[in-house]
Amino acid sequence: MIPPLTRKAPTLAQTPEAEFSDAATERKLMMQLQEGLLLDYAERLEKFRKQRQALHLYLSRLTPQNRRDVQMRAVAAAFDPLILDNRAQVFTLFGGDVIVVFASKHRDEVEAALIRVRFLFADDPLLDDDSEGRDPLATWYVLGSDYPAFLHLAQQFYAEQEARRRADIAAERAPVRPPPSRHAQTKRLHPLSPLVLDKLEYALGRTDLANLIRHQSVAAIVGRSHPQHMFSEVFVSIPDLREIFVPEIDVASDPWLFQHLTETLDRRVLALVGAGHDRSLSGGFSLNLNVRTILSEEFLDFDDGIAGGLRGTIVLEIQLYDVLADVGAYLFARDFARERGYRICIDGVQSNTLPLVDRAKIGADLIKLIWSPDLDQTRADEGHPVQDALARCGRKRVVLARVESQEQIRVGQDLGLSIFQGRGVERLIQQQGQRRPPERPVS
Repeated sequence: MIPPLTRKAPTLAQTPEAEFSDAATERKLMMQLQEGLLLDYAERLEKFRKQRQALHLYLSRLTPQNRRDVQMRAVAAAFDPLILDNRAQVFTLFGGDVIVVFASKHRDEVEAALIRVRFLFADDPLLDDDSEGRDPLATWYVLGSDYPAFLHLAQQFYAEQEARRRADIAAERAPVRPPPSRHAQTKRLHPLSPLVLDKLEYALGRTDLANLIRHQSVAAIVGRSHPQHMFSEVFVSIPDLREIFVPEIDVASDPWLFQHLTETLDRRVLALVGAGHDRSLSGGFSLNLNVRTILSEEFLDFDDGIAGGLRGTIVLEIQLYDVLADVGAYLFARDFARERGYRICIDGVQSNTLPLVDRAKIGADLIKLIWSPDLDQTRADEGHPVQDALARCGRKRVVLARVESQEQIRVGQDLGLSIFQGRGVERLIQQQGQRRPPERPVS
């Protein structure tokens, strides 16, 4: 059981789809987040299991009076220092069971937290049952040898959660309704609401986001030469985050709530990268940040931890819509970042908005142009507004992003571009055997 948040969320008009405004449903949602996250974490842990252990606390077996919110908050408090210092990952599951995954070197600290938990429930009948010499409250897993059993446990929890979710959906659809049309039978996502955002941000605050951080190369490709890696964009995979945490929610349905979510993710990514947990990053990377994040205390903390010589290799990517939303704030953030040595890239530029962007006037080092099929028709028309805009921005300062194939790269090259990003670039790099060091969970 996860203690409720105290922060008030703004209210929105209720709609028939706003099913998650109900407190009981929100509680179920939080449980779903944890089961899905546990399975994803367990699967990603396979390559790094040798130096890790896990602890399963059977809190669901405690008497009801010992499973109230006040006791569950006390359990959470016992492990909070480990979570906040990235020494452990904690999952609170349906019914109250808790899974703690940690590096073996922190075993003593986890055992100390377990002592606190035992003291908290010392009067519960569960702790009196030590038959067969088995600990009734907890099971330890040494993942170097017990990984298959731990993975099976995570799969079992997730399967049970999915069964509950399907049962809930069936119950919701039980009242007599008109039969859905063929078009309505496709999966419909619920809109993101302030209450669900509140719960999601709470879960993110207690989650090791290292498993959701992705790297994607930005590379120079001239003619048919091999891609030359320039830097890596570091970002949180929103589709993966949605699938793991809120599979039935369209997190981008409300642009303002989504921007609030991205600001939360910005802060977490800054903390992870700034603390040096990603050892594959030693310079030459970009971060996609909101303007407000660059003006935040979290960015100042990040900046304080970055060696001066590395700032010139770090690119701060800012969405065009964020620039236009508050030009004054952007100019202030841009000047601060450039004085510190960072480079600026304007992201999210489409072919129809590129003619409106003057890279030199907005003080950006790079422009990131999103691939679209109409660029194919543009390359043969030298007088096209896109061609003029590319010339004004400087073709060597434009990144063609989200390219999926070599043909799309060739279209970009015909437009005079030489910097590319996307899955098509990643495939070329992998074919060359130029893989970057693997991503790893945070120790």
